[in-house]
Amino acid sequence: MTKKIPITIVLLVITCLLQLFGLSRLVIFSLTVDAVTIFLAVVSVIFGQRIGMTFGFGAGFFIGFFTGHPGLEILVRTMEGFVAGYCSVPPDSHATSKQKSRKLYLAVVLAIFAGNIIFALGINPLALPFGYRVFLLGGVEAILSLAITFVLNRFFLKKLLSE
Repeated sequence: MTKKIPITIVLLVITCLLQLFGLSRLVIFSLTVDAVTIFLAVVSVIFGQRIGMTFGFGAGFFIGFFTGHPGLEILVRTMEGFVAGYCSVPPDSHATSKQKSRKLYLAVVLAIFAGNIIFALGINPLALPFGYRVFLLGGVEAILSLAITFVLNRFFLKKLLSE
């Protein structure tokens, strides 16, 4: 496990940079794809809740430095890693690849809704109602992120989750 951590840190930085400078410009249904949340869900499912929270803190610090909301970003990303960590699969478990994929999808949905709730409470520049922001936009973002996670799982993560 410790051999994979440095590679995961590099992937986290690349994902944060991709989120900040690439995916934040891509708007679909007034939502942006949150690649960092998907990455944190994958890390939390593979490595566990504590590592997911640590990576979430690092991602929140890095993104918050560039966006100007460091405290809120740190809180949101740490909670996303924490909540997604509830779906972690222990390395010595006998879970099948299908069960691990289901846990990953559940982790993505839980992390997105946890992040949306905290963001809706912390900052609301458009003055949107809380329920609209959390449930409607969160639901659309969850569906969009699940589609991306499905594609990633199908082509890239299948081998990583099977180990």
